[in-house]
Amino acid sequence: MRIIDRYLLRSMVLPFIIGLLLFVLILLAEVAYHISSTIVGGRVSAALIIRYLLLRTPRAIVWSLPFGTLLGVSMAITALAHHGEITAIRAGGVSFTRICAGTILLGTVASASGIALNHYVVPWTMEASQDTLAEMMMTQPVVHQAHNQYFRDEQGRFFYVGEMLPAENLLRQVTIWTRDDASRIRSITRAERAELRGTVWVLQNGSRVRLDERGQMAGRIERFAEYEIKLARALQQYYAERRGPAEMAPHELRELIEVRERTGRDTQQLQVYLHFKYSIPVACFVFALIAAPLGHRYAHHGTYVGVVVAIIAVFLYNGVRSWTLAFGLAGALDPLVAGWIPNAIFVLLGLVLLATER
Repeated sequence: MRIIDRYLLRSMVLPFIIGLLLFVLILLAEVAYHISSTIVGGRVSAALIIRYLLLRTPRAIVWSLPFGTLLGVSMAITALAHHGEITAIRAGGVSFTRICAGTILLGTVASASGIALNHYVVPWTMEASQDTLAEMMMTQPVVHQAHNQYFRDEQGRFFYVGEMLPAENLLRQVTIWTRDDASRIRSITRAERAELRGTVWVLQNGSRVRLDERGQMAGRIERFAEYEIKLARALQQYYAERRGPAEMAPHELRELIEVRERTGRDTQQLQVYLHFKYSIPVACFVFALIAAPLGHRYAHHGTYVGVVVAIIAVFLYNGVRSWTLAFGLAGALDPLVAGWIPNAIFVLLGLVLLATER
């Protein structure tokens, strides 16, 4: 590596880190906004929230690497060009393309890092973050403020609740009727209250009586201090068990695609997500390719024109990516085309800019 490459890389390190951290914070702020209903409840510990955000950070880094690369390259090239350093280097017989070798190296390393993160880190951190989110949801109210409510569960049991207290996840004056296959009531359970513990409700200070086929009491009344019952926890189970393409490693997605293809099921959307798992990290290389000539071309406008170039480029790239993603998921574009056409367009643009830069 030549002195010029080391010098250029040192110039890019600080703006690269700033851009990376800035975009990571923006993405994590969006994550925090989506779980704001959980946080606002006031029952979630700060440790759980911090753990959840930290587990979401690797995926945020993957998505932020292209912006960090773009900002680092743009600001470094703009500053060097604005202060005449690139002119001096070129006067020594070094072409602008050769000067950009360091920027392309940064983009290549960033792309490889993003792919590695997507392969080995993001899947298990996203899965762990879903478990943490489920843990947070378990601390939240799962009932609404209400009185004298009747309902039944998936087992066909009928419930009456005199009072629901969401702040404590507490039910008062609970009665449960259990039926047999012929819809005859076979037992009645009453309790002063029911308290949520983990994934089950615990009936407290109650009694149970069994009935025969004629509806008459069979045996003695059974009294209990505590008695566990299971109710449907659809919301919590959704958060605990749901695992989408974002939480899966590329090789897991490929295996799922193969399985679904064998059973004749559509895999269009899964294939689109698979291609984007690679194309997003590779965007680091793409941005490094276009940022250098753009930053150099508009450097005479000021040293901070690199920031403007980065923002505009990200806006345009995300616009194209959003459209191709939407068309790909809808089946209007081949998954390969949907995943890679944004990179192809910007690579072509970068090569044209690089070839025409003087």
